[in-house]
Amino acid sequence: MSEKTAVRTREKWVDDVKVIACILVVLGHFFQSMTLANILPDNDLYRWFITTIYYFHVPLFFICSGYLYQKYSKVNSVGDWCKNVKKKALALGVPYATFTVATWTLKKIFSGNVNREIGGFSETLFLHPTSPYWYLYALFFIFLVTPTFNSVKAATVGLIVALVAKVLILTGGGVQRLRYIDGSLKRNLVCARYGHLCV
Repeated sequence: MSEKTAVRTREKWVDDVKVIACILVVLGHFFQSMTLANILPDNDLYRWFITTIYYFHVPLFFICSGYLYQKYSKVNSVGDWCKNVKKKALALGVPYATFTVATWTLKKIFSGNVNREIGGFSETLFLHPTSPYWYLYALFFIFLVTPTFNSVKAATVGLIVALVAKVLILTGGGVQRLRYIDGSLKRNLVCARYGHLCV
């Protein structure tokens, strides 16, 4: 399907789900900030709300991205894969690099006034993405290693491989780097419990 066709057949439900997820992200960060500033109380209702939304609001973004990627992308050859990497590097890499550089610079300039200090520039840009931009970083690598499937059989094999990789990561049998990537995807759950570490 061409990009023009993809734009013409935009699916409203995906936009609706993304709007809901965005509202939940904003509410989560708002309530965390207000609680950290002691403007709102840190009570059971607050903890329940934060924990509940952090279980699913970011996965909603991943589901929408994966659905659209699978529907409108065809990566069945090395040439297609290279085109996809270039396209995703521009679409995700440019905003990621721009905002990471800006955040890194501001955190270095105002290091005495931030909740969480930042590491070295190369480390922050390539290995340990800063808090707000880990999603773009993770999404790029997911697109980098995820093929599109042209049959149910191929999709089933892909799902089995993904589940085996997840089991290896959870049981400690996986590669250390895979565990790091998996850990950054779970970061939102940590922020739900220990918000002061993520601001």
